[in-house]
Order: sequence, then C-alpha cells, then structure tokens
Amino acid sequence: MDILIIEDNRGDARLIRVYLEEAWVLGRLPEGKIHLAESLAEAKAWLGRSAPTVVLLDLALPDSFGRTSLEQVARATDAPIVVLTGQEDERLAEDLIAAGAQDYLLKNEIDAQILARALRYACERKRAEERLRLSAQILDAALEGIAVADAEGRIVSVNRAFTALTGWHETEVVGMPLLRTASGAGFFRCEGYPEDAEQFQREAHCLRRNGVELPVWLGVSNLADACGRLRHRVAVFSDISQLKRKEEELRHLAHHDPLTGLPNRLLFHDRLAQARLMAARHGRGVALLMLDLDRFKRINDSLGHAFGDELLREAGRRLQEAVRASDTVARLGGDEFAVILTDLDRPEAATRVAEKLRAALAAPLSLAGNEIVVGASIGIVWLAPHEASSETARALEQADMAMYHAKRQGLPYAFFEAKMQEGTRQRLALEADLRRALEENQFVLHYQPQVEPDSRRVIGAEALLRWHHPVRGLVPPAEFIPLLEETGLIVPVGEWVLRQACCQALAWDAEGLPPLRVAVNLSARQLRQPDLVERIAAILEETGLPARRLELELTETMVVDNPDIAGRLLDRLKALGCRIALDDFGTGASSLGYLMHLPVDTLKIAGAIVYQIRDRVDAAIAEAVIGLARGMSLASVAEGVETEEQLAILRASRCNVVQGYLLGHPMPPHEFAQRLAADTG
Repeated sequence: MDILIIEDNRGDARLIRVYLEEAWVLGRLPEGKIHLAESLAEAKAWLGRSAPTVVLLDLALPDSFGRTSLEQVARATDAPIVVLTGQEDERLAEDLIAAGAQDYLLKNEIDAQILARALRYACERKRAEERLRLSAQILDAALEGIAVADAEGRIVSVNRAFTALTGWHETEVVGMPLLRTASGAGFFRCEGYPEDAEQFQREAHCLRRNGVELPVWLGVSNLADACGRLRHRVAVFSDISQLKRKEEELRHLAHHDPLTGLPNRLLFHDRLAQARLMAARHGRGVALLMLDLDRFKRINDSLGHAFGDELLREAGRRLQEAVRASDTVARLGGDEFAVILTDLDRPEAATRVAEKLRAALAAPLSLAGNEIVVGASIGIVWLAPHEASSETARALEQADMAMYHAKRQGLPYAFFEAKMQEGTRQRLALEADLRRALEENQFVLHYQPQVEPDSRRVIGAEALLRWHHPVRGLVPPAEFIPLLEETGLIVPVGEWVLRQACCQALAWDAEGLPPLRVAVNLSARQLRQPDLVERIAAILEETGLPARRLELELTETMVVDNPDIAGRLLDRLKALGCRIALDDFGTGASSLGYLMHLPVDTLKIAGAIVYQIRDRVDAAIAEAVIGLARGMSLASVAEGVETEEQLAILRASRCNVVQGYLLGHPMPPHEFAQRLAADTG
C-alpha cells in the first residue's frame, strides 16, 4: 500500500507516519511506502509520476483551501482520498464527499486504529464508486428506447429497445399521448417540462405494460419541416432504475457501516445531535452508551478475520434487537458500538438497557462450527435536558472514558464521572512524553546479574528497560511499559533495547571483562513483526555481537496464545544462532508435549513461584520445573531470589542460574562492570 500524505505541518505528518507504521505492525493495513508532499504543487507533480494506493489530504494547505484543494487532487489521481480536517461539520463532510473524497477524519481524534479503518473504508468506497461508474458506462453503451410522436404529441412509432424496456409492443402504444397531460393520459410523466421548447432533457417516469412506472432519463426534441412547422417530436430515453438504486446505495454507504449495515460515525453524530435537541425541547433525558466486545481481538486473531466479521454482524444484530425502534445502535469501527437512548426520565433507565445489551451478547454464539461467548464493557453518559447544547464529540469522549474505566475495574458498566477525565489527561500526557523519550534518548538500560548458585559468580546479565524522565526522574517500569505495548511504541523501543544491549556486551569486552551472555525480553507486539528475525540479524551484524551471546526471552503465555506462529518464529531465531528462554514458566497452562518440540534452551521459573519458597513443601513446583528442564536437557533459571533460604533450596534442586535482589539489583552499566570486575578479581 503506497500512501501519499499531503501535509505542510511536519509535526502532523510525522504523527500520521507513526500511526501508519503502527497500523502496519498490528496488521491492520498492508505494508507499503509512505510519501510526503508539503504543498499542493509538490503533490500534483508527484501524482504526475506515480499512482498511490490512497491519498491523505490536509484540508487547509497554504496555497489553497478546502474544496479547491480536494478537487485539484481528485483530478490528478484516481486513488481514494481521505481528508484530514480540524472541523467537525456534517455539512462539510457531505461537501467533501461530493467533491471527490471517500472519507474524512478529525485530526484531534485519529489514532492508528481509526486511521487504518478510514483507509480501508476509503478503498472500499472507491471500489464501490468504480463499480458504479462501470455500471453507468455499460448503461451508456446500451441501445436506448426511442418513441416518435406526431405534431399533436401522439406516438406514431417506437424502436425495438422501447419494447424491451417497457414491455409495450408498437401496435399497443401507437396513438397514445407521448407526454402525460393534466388529465392523467400519456406515456411519459415528466414534471415541469417546457411545452414550447424545441428540446429538453428531464428525469421522468414511463408507464410499463405491467403497470409499474420505470424511472428514465428522457430527452425530447422537436422536428420541423422545411417551412419550420412542427411535424414530429422524438423522445429518447434510457432506463435509470439501476443508477437510482446505486445512488441510494451510495447515500446509504455514506451514512452506514458496510459490514453491519448499522449507522456509521457520521450518521451517529447527526442522530445524537438531533436526540439532544429533542430532549431539550421536551424536557426528557438522553443516554449515550459506548461498548466494545471483550476478547474480540484475540478471537479475531485466532479464528480469522472472516469469523471476526461474522461475529461483528451478529453482535450488531443482537444489540439492535435489544433496544427500541426509536433508539440508535451504531458501529463506530472495529469492535466499538455506540447506542443512543432517547426519551428517558432518569439515569436508571440506561442501566436497565445496559444489562439487556450485555445479556443479548452473553448468549453463546454458534458461528462456523465454533461456539463462543463474548461479553462487553459499557460506558454510560447521562445527558439531562439542560445539557443539550454541549458538544457531541465531548459526550462521545466521556462515554469512551467510562467504558475503559469499566473494563479496567472489571465492572459490567460504569457512568461517566468527572474524575475519570483527570486520569485520561495524565495518561495522554504520559503517552506524549513517551513519544519524545526515544527521540531525546531518555531511555536507559539497567542490568541484573545472573549468577551461578554455588560460586555466586556472574555468568550473564538481563537487560531491563528504565525511563529517566527529565522531570520525574526514573519512572517505574510498571507505569510506562504497558503503555508502550498499548501504543505500539514497544516495537521501536524494543529494537533500541536489542541494539543497546548488544553494544554494551561488547563494551564490557573492550574493558577486559570476561565475555558473558546478555538476555533481552521480546514483547508480544514484537513477535507480530513479520521481519523480526531480519531486524535481529541486522542488529547482530551491525554490532558484531556473536548470536550465541544473545538470549531472547519470551513469556510462556506468548507462546501458548500463538503456538503455531511462535513455533515457526523460534525455529528461525534458533537458526540465527540466538539462545531462546521461556520466561515466567509455571504460570501459564502449557502443553508439555508441545513444549518438548519447541527449540528452547532455557526455562525461567517465574518469580511468583520462587517467592513462595519457604520450605521443601513450598519448593515442590520449583523443583518440578527444574527437574523438567534437566530432563529436557534445558538450562534452568530462577528469578526473584530474595532470601538465603530460597537460594539454598534452589541450589539443592540443582538450578543452573539464579537472579534476584539477594544476588544483585538491576544496575547501570558502570556498576555492573564493577561487579563483574570484582568477581573476576
């Protein structure tokens, strides 16, 4: 997918690029190339040489504005166009689509998911428009119906296409009035035609033999004799019923989700605004419910996108059946649905509907031979009558906050409260800081010693990411690493960690310290990179670190969730020469028979298991894992060792390597070098 971004603001362009690359990593868009044009002239020059898959156009460029920019770009390319704008205006959206755009997005609302969805939708819409154009071309090439009338306007002859289109034979229509008169007699019904005009064209309806009126495009011309006297009137018409249906489909597509048939975001905003105006007029309340399906991504990834689409269609149908005809169920994108409840007297009415929606989704779904149960987290915003003038986008944002609050707290639903906004602001601020952190070299690596249990000699190091915030100092990993995962920033940061750890191992070599193995954790997002193995190979070649000295750690859960993908990936990493460690072993639900066939070198006993070791009984699980590793000819590593008693039991169980606060905290590179030098001395 080649994407042309027409954007003069480099900051906005950079952010869009980040979202596109994140969408590629997540598999939401086919990978391709990104091209940037900072002016309309530059864009037109580029389009003269190349054909992009899709165009992202900033609505307001310095050299032209709005519809003018769009029309010029639309003339220069056949690619679908998605407009980026800061204006939330349904009328503007309709103008943009009329001028050639396939979709539009508000700049302050986009993220990787929304952008990917818009690009896919634009491509789908463009294909629909192309199909419509093809239908119109076929229609133009078809033979048109022709009827000839005398000077009094009565039909005297018709052609074969006339009979094919209307079902009337020539002998049946001769003498019938061509144009319908005020009395109702006549073949063509055409409103507002000029009777004295020499020629005109109008949309009209012709009476078919079966009594049904056929919409046609009608052109009527007067034929005069040599003296200028009217002798005949010729009507040329074509069937436009198919075109009318296509127009209706396009109108529907502009306001409805193509997958579920539910109202889309554009129509949803319009209906919410209308509902709130009616609420203010009649003194009744409105509730906005936002919900997404629990575990949808996991289901979609494991059972396939076709199954996921069918699940969304069924979920939309159930939600629609659970509300009144006067309410609105919309699909905003992905697995996100929104519901507008009108004419309510109190907030409790919204909770009853929320319970009905959850019950509707909770019934088992039987699709493609699979029976699954999905739940939903629901956020609710109560809009009292006096709040009708507040912004629609703000209400949607509040419902979204309430939904994520319900999801985080494990609640079936939650009403929006003002305090939720502060948490969202803090999270957004933290996310903005994280995006700058990599560019400004705020990340650092600390290294925790991995030691031999008997001698306590350092034989390896685990690289652990730390964030040195310019204001807050060292930020706890638990506070920022989940956000890195959620935003997709873990991919570039993870690549930086790999490169930095390899360089640091070689830097210690240069100091004359004994060579050791360095362990680096891989995230679930990194595992989904199609070129992960190639990236790691490039880093090893760039730094010069032997592959055998790099140990890659994957959690047991990551392997269990995607066994086939993980198995193929581990085979390729193993072929590269890297060592593979299965981290947090003992906390998942693995199939030991499957694990025996994985190319794993090390089992790392989860710290939660080691923490519970206080005597021989508590040590049973740890001993079992160590015995399993030994039986499979794998190394065993116990992490989280904090007491001498734990170390003694692990030593007695013949654990190969241990790490934990008892044996050394994670430390900066220079402190780790001092520890390594002391062991050597």
